[in-house]
Parts: sequence; C-alpha cells; structure tokens
Amino acid sequence: MIDETWRPGLEMDTLPGRSAWSIMGFVLLSVPPGLVLLLVLAVGMMIRGEGYGGSVFLTSVMVAILVDIAFMFVTTMWFGFRRAEEVRAGYTTTANEFPHLPQVDPTTGMVIRLAGEPLLSREERRERIRLIQAAIAAGDGMDDRASG
Repeated sequence: MIDETWRPGLEMDTLPGRSAWSIMGFVLLSVPPGLVLLLVLAVGMMIRGEGYGGSVFLTSVMVAILVDIAFMFVTTMWFGFRRAEEVRAGYTTTANEFPHLPQVDPTTGMVIRLAGEPLLSREERRERIRLIQAAIAAGDGMDDRASG
C-alpha cells in the first residue's frame, strides 16, 4: 500500500471481467428458485400420491431443479477460480476473507480496506463505499494508486 491510512480514492488495478463478489451473487440468486421448485415438487408428489414421473408438470419441475443445481455448481466453480485469480493478482473483492490483501470495491475498483487492516463489518464496508462514491462524485483524489 502507498500509506498506512485508508482514505477514499485509493485505486487499484483489477482484473478485467466479473469480480468474485459479483459471481457469488449469481450463486446466491440460484438458491431461492431451487427451494421454491423443490417445494412445488414435494407438494405436487404428495397431492398425486406418486413420484414425479407420472406427471409431465412434475417431471418438468424436476428438470428445472436439476438445471438450477447445475447452474449453482458451475457458478460456484467460477467463483472459486475467480477468487483465486484475484488473490494471485494481489487483492480480493470478497468481504470476509484474506485480511492480508487489500479489499477492492468491485464496482469502482477503489480500495475499501487496506492489506493488514481488520476485516470490516457490513456497516463499515457500506460506509467506506459511500465515502468512495461521494469522493468520485466530487472528483476528489481519484488519481491515487495503491499497490498490492
């Protein structure tokens, strides 16, 4: 890091493409539909009194569940690969891992937490992002570069 004190405006070179943090959002978005589909399948099988194979609708629900599971698996793998790439690049976008690396806001590319700083609470993280956004809007100190 350039200095020992965090301030809005510390920018870091990041990898092109989606961040690990945003990929984790895809993983999390696949959970609720899967649970709803599982509930529909269970209720439908209870009502029919047989397995899903006796109904085109329930078979379709089962296929949708399998597609959701496959999507979750692929995005989880993508997340793991991207997280490892970020660590090799000397930063992280994930919130509660790697205190020895700087944490970067995936939207702005600005440093949220310096390497070695304690992990931030959700409120601290949101406040720092708010300060970064305010500094960007004001055009203050956006030329500072941090190194990992």
